[in-house]
Amino acid sequence: MDFRTHRPQRGFGRSERSLAKLAEDLTRFLTKAQRSLTYETLHLAGRQRETLASLLVEFAEDLSHDIGIWRSLEAYNRDCFGTPLPCVLQPDEAMDADPVNPDRIQFLLWTLYAELEPGLILAPNHQDLERLALWIAEFLSARLARVRYDSAVQTFLTTPNTYGWDVKRKLVWVGQQSYLFRLPCAHYVSDHGGTPDIPTLDDFLCQETTHWSGLGVIDILAATLDITDSQRHDVRHWYERHMAYFRVVSLHEPFMDVINLLNEQPYTIHVGEIGDTFRVDDVVFGGLVPWDGVWYWSGVQQRYEHVTAEAMQQIKRDFPLKASQVVYRYCDALAAKARELIGKHSRQFLDYYGTDLVTYPDGKTMAEDLQKFLQYQFASAPKEEVEAFLKRHHLSAPSPQVEWSPELLACDDGIGVYFNPEEGQEMMTSFDNVLHGFQKQGRDLSEDEAEMIRQFLYADAVSPPFVHKLVQDYGDASIAAAFLIPQDYDTYYLEYLLRRYKGHFYRNRYPSLSIVDA
Repeated sequence: MDFRTHRPQRGFGRSERSLAKLAEDLTRFLTKAQRSLTYETLHLAGRQRETLASLLVEFAEDLSHDIGIWRSLEAYNRDCFGTPLPCVLQPDEAMDADPVNPDRIQFLLWTLYAELEPGLILAPNHQDLERLALWIAEFLSARLARVRYDSAVQTFLTTPNTYGWDVKRKLVWVGQQSYLFRLPCAHYVSDHGGTPDIPTLDDFLCQETTHWSGLGVIDILAATLDITDSQRHDVRHWYERHMAYFRVVSLHEPFMDVINLLNEQPYTIHVGEIGDTFRVDDVVFGGLVPWDGVWYWSGVQQRYEHVTAEAMQQIKRDFPLKASQVVYRYCDALAAKARELIGKHSRQFLDYYGTDLVTYPDGKTMAEDLQKFLQYQFASAPKEEVEAFLKRHHLSAPSPQVEWSPELLACDDGIGVYFNPEEGQEMMTSFDNVLHGFQKQGRDLSEDEAEMIRQFLYADAVSPPFVHKLVQDYGDASIAAAFLIPQDYDTYYLEYLLRRYKGHFYRNRYPSLSIVDA
């Protein structure tokens, strides 16, 4: 792998060549080092060792020049978990003063191996992991003491942040090329069509959270750049892009004024040169992010000419149904109504079942019982609301039907249904193994039980409150066992795992409910 491919500047001077040479030497060192490891757990193929060496050298560059990428991660960890290196350093444990020290490398390797070897369950204190971290720290510290170089990364990240596109250019590099995010980015692209086009990259850069303590690219960049607290707040909330249809009201280069058709609010967008890209009265579909008092386009835009008033009304009716959680970002009244409905449904669920977690032996039993719950909801609704609903939907009787997937109906190893009062109903299949695993409280878990507990943590649709519901009843020892976390670790490890695998739940969230009769 060519070291220069991931550098932020096109030029490749003497300093860059020194780092590239160091990466080559470290690759050879890793090849010899892995022969001395006790187990084959950490053995990597040749190309993987080249990748790891490059990432380690860039990590060392960051720490040696105090660029701020790793410092931002540790500061976040310290704020959230009381330790800069969760599961490696205890909250009250001191760290070696050398910037490139074994503890930091151990945490780096522990997290990177999840990207290099997906599916590998690695204990944070695995003896070979500790030995390898020590060897690498000694190698890098000795070599860096003899090398003097300027950092192109530092030069790039300290350029002015005058305009939104200055920040976006850094966001693209940090997300696509930096040692922290380039492997997660490559995996995201591979999982979403395999092409690093603008929409896919923009989704990863602005929306995704990662194994780095549940942080996204926007979180690390915001903490790394020398910007104001207000600007930092802007960047960290770019995951709430205002994706909408906008009508162009006026053009006064370098700005354009638009109206959001969904919330009827005005936006001033900094676009630079306009040319023939936009025209007054066009309707543009795209995403907007704030920076320093104005808005900037994010991703690609689709422009529509000669949109009729009827078509605009159709957009206002249809888009909230197709993308309700997106619309809730900027339609406060609609979001409030959705939350009110979710709260009402949550109370009905508790009244009907007497608990917020119900388990079923199979999919058919679940479907039949939830059908009865829906009928109960209709029966408890005011008569005039039911009649109005039936009339609008041309129904003769209130017998709502839910279309369940064939896979869900075929499930015969348990289903857990949890009602999250903030967002709505959540389901977990193969729940028998999850439940049995928790009940064992960390002792003698079968492979299936351990795997399903891990899947319970990995699942994007399972919220931290769902996990805490089981922890409340059975404790968290089985989670520690499934992830090979030592039993004597402080309980912060659970919060770390929840953020690592469910980082998106720690951002602003909206109900998973579309209001049909808005």
